[in-house]
Amino acid sequence: MTNILVYGATGAQGRPVARQLIAAGHDVRILLRKGEGAPDLIALGAEPVIGDMMDPDSLERASAGVAGVFLLVPFLDPRPEYGINAIDAAARAGVRRIVWNASGAIMPVDTGNPGIDMRRVIVAHLEASGVNFAALQPAVYMENLLGPWTAPEVAAKDSLAYPIPNSVRLQWISHEDAAAFVVAAFDQLTAGGHRIEICGPETLTGEDIADRFGKALGRTITFRPMPPKEFGAIMDSAFGGGGDSTAAFYEAVYANPGILSSRIDYAALSETLNITPVPMEDFARRHAAVFGDAST
Repeated sequence: MTNILVYGATGAQGRPVARQLIAAGHDVRILLRKGEGAPDLIALGAEPVIGDMMDPDSLERASAGVAGVFLLVPFLDPRPEYGINAIDAAARAGVRRIVWNASGAIMPVDTGNPGIDMRRVIVAHLEASGVNFAALQPAVYMENLLGPWTAPEVAAKDSLAYPIPNSVRLQWISHEDAAAFVVAAFDQLTAGGHRIEICGPETLTGEDIADRFGKALGRTITFRPMPPKEFGAIMDSAFGGGGDSTAAFYEAVYANPGILSSRIDYAALSETLNITPVPMEDFARRHAAVFGDAST
């Protein structure tokens, strides 16, 4: 598969996908909104095309002549139509495979969080589309720990705050490694429809994460289970919304930690898609300056 259209290429999740696809030898087309730029990706050889995820005709033009589509739908602007329009455009254009990063788990029932619940709609549309697909479901992003709810407190107080009880065990993954799984899904998967949970190599509690951070930063870091409403307020302040529904989800996690804890068979995943993901300690070391390491 050589020609691939990348949605969300200017964002934190999509940009490493475009870069890594180009590095792997694929021809990459990136969908940009009018007035949006991506000079770094264009310099690497990406072909820009203007489109709007609410304009099906523009998406069909963008999809013409490509063999693959990488799909990403904004979590903070949760409109299932974005995904539906992109899938329909790909099907009409004869695209051979769609790789969709769902940005999280596809839950068996609705949760009340629109960003999570739209995934059920999109995967159902993928399954009905007739296009070969891979729906990748990352456990939880390490980059969440760079957010304003966690990083400043690590730097100022040696306290790692996140809105989960310590009984939750998660298999964290970085954006770069999620992108590597995307490239592998284009290059390694057989035909058909695939739902694949992706993760990093470790299953960690909050206290485990604090321990990894302490080793990376050279000082003692403690874990603080952040109250969900505190997290939601910081999210509203940083992003202008989404805090209430996200806080409600994490309140449900506090009541039932099992709904968030991940249980991905990492060995089986590695046999399906072969990459080498980064462990948490190395991630913290790479971003030591953000977490208040004066030596970096």
